[in-house]
Amino acid sequence: MVIDQEHAGIMRKKTHPRQLGVPLSRWGRNLIASCPFHSPEETSLFFYDALGYWRYRCLQCGSEGDLVEFVMRSRFNGLDEPAARAEAMEFLGAQETEQDSEPDEHPWIKEIGGEKSRVLENFVRYCHWAACKSPSSADFFAQRGWSIGQAQLYGLGYYSGDPEPFYSYCMLSGIERHQVAFFLDNLEAYHEPRITIPARNSKGLIHSVYGRSMEDDGMHNPYISYASGPTDIPFNIQPDNESPIIVEGMFDALTADLAGIPGVVSTMYQDLTMSHLYKLKACGANSVTLILRREANRREQEFRIQNYLKMAETQGLRFKSIVLPENVTVDQLVRNDGADQLLNLIDSTEEDTVHTHRRSMLLQDIKENLDTAMGCPPDECVGFPLDSFPRFTKEIDGIQSGIFYVSSNPFNLKTSLLSSMALDLIETNKDLKLIYIALETPRRQIFDRMVAMLTGLSVLDVRKRNSDEGINAKILEATRKLMGYVRDNRMEIWEDQPAFDNKELLATLKEEQREHHDLVVIIDGVDHFKVTDRPDLADIYERRSSVMLDIYKTLDIPLFIGGELVDDDGQLIAPRAYLRDSDAIYWLEAKDNELFLTVNSKRLGNNNLYKGKLSIDENSNRIWEA
Repeated sequence: MVIDQEHAGIMRKKTHPRQLGVPLSRWGRNLIASCPFHSPEETSLFFYDALGYWRYRCLQCGSEGDLVEFVMRSRFNGLDEPAARAEAMEFLGAQETEQDSEPDEHPWIKEIGGEKSRVLENFVRYCHWAACKSPSSADFFAQRGWSIGQAQLYGLGYYSGDPEPFYSYCMLSGIERHQVAFFLDNLEAYHEPRITIPARNSKGLIHSVYGRSMEDDGMHNPYISYASGPTDIPFNIQPDNESPIIVEGMFDALTADLAGIPGVVSTMYQDLTMSHLYKLKACGANSVTLILRREANRREQEFRIQNYLKMAETQGLRFKSIVLPENVTVDQLVRNDGADQLLNLIDSTEEDTVHTHRRSMLLQDIKENLDTAMGCPPDECVGFPLDSFPRFTKEIDGIQSGIFYVSSNPFNLKTSLLSSMALDLIETNKDLKLIYIALETPRRQIFDRMVAMLTGLSVLDVRKRNSDEGINAKILEATRKLMGYVRDNRMEIWEDQPAFDNKELLATLKEEQREHHDLVVIIDGVDHFKVTDRPDLADIYERRSSVMLDIYKTLDIPLFIGGELVDDDGQLIAPRAYLRDSDAIYWLEAKDNELFLTVNSKRLGNNNLYKGKLSIDENSNRIWEA
């Protein structure tokens, strides 16, 4: 697409679809009308200003152009092109009286929409043209259910990552290279291909251009900005919008807008802030509806929504929040079920107060809890299975989320059990990630112990070269296997560090869980764990146990903590906090040259969940079910 620079001023400043004398209806942020070029009965003709001036496009017959071309084709189709263009320009020029009578814009608006907007709009038009030529962008849009024609309505484009063709394009428009570098100050920082999205303020002036990764893993924010600018302007913001709908992703907003739902804006995966609400209220909002995707950590998401509710109340805005079912997005909901389904969902949702929010979240949690339970067949394990402990897996229905206190007599067997279960969990569950936190031993000893368990050799044997090359080959193979788990990001082994404490641990584990929902954590040596808060609890065991509860409640994952426990005439004795707060106590005991594992619980039904005989390899100390 080549921009007619001669007529650019008229196209952008003096013409509006309302001057054409055709019936128009509002559709999202665009205008629609019947298409005079193929079917006067079909309202498939869109008028849009995504490129900085008004254009038209029919999504059925493909007719497109600027408003001058619309007048040429609709009113002066019988003339040759030069004559038709002259007549169209004269027709549009005659409509200037109403435009000229409007007061001048505020100088601040002119300044904001000056050189920067000129550079950014040229970038948008260039990327728009590139998208029409790029098969990869067409494939990306097709995978999202979009056509190139639909993408054009919103100025979506394609940037290859190479700035040189764009610099050449700018020279034709009289834009110098230094101007591009100044206003598109992040252009040189990103060289991978991306879909481009123009972002405009409520006045319609472009303030930034987003770049969206074409390879979205669903876990990271896929957006970057090519131009520094305000980050608190909701994407797709529009004036005179009393009840905006706030969604997370760009396609969530645009698909809803394409379906004709007015006032859908996006935070582009940022947290909703007070500044977002300021902008929406300035555009006439008196209520907002926030629609979020369901996150794995519902507890943390619920706390954030409560914070959003408080922000809306301080602004005098009525507030609704909707958390969609798992793996459902607004984009999918509108495409699969239509705009009415989303609007009905919003209408049927109560306005949030502290009480109604808690109630709606609780009702949704109860339903999802039932759906999850009924979706699990009777012969399927709820938790993570362990191949080396088949009866144990069946009795406790797999390793499920909870705090499990592990100890043994003699005490050193506790680490052997934790290491054996760690290897079994990784080997049996291919999507699981395990983090082993060793607070009592150096990390190298954990390596040696696991290599020994994988080979059936002793720890002493794996620490030096053996005269038998067959044994050396087994050690090498086991080491490679262990390294493979680390390379595939399925296992990490942490050791104690001077700055390692509960605050750092929780922050790090929250980041890990964002990437790995199937996460298991083992803390071997909780008696050595540093606690830097909870000064209200004088007893160190109470403080450690409270910290473990905080970690578990935040992450909702299996959390094994190994510590000291004593058997006194059949009674388990330990710091009361650990026994009280644990979901289950794992007690491994050697009696008469035999090994027994007992799992007791006061929270998970019966007190005695499991009792069985285990075997231990006399060389490697790997433990399995007898």
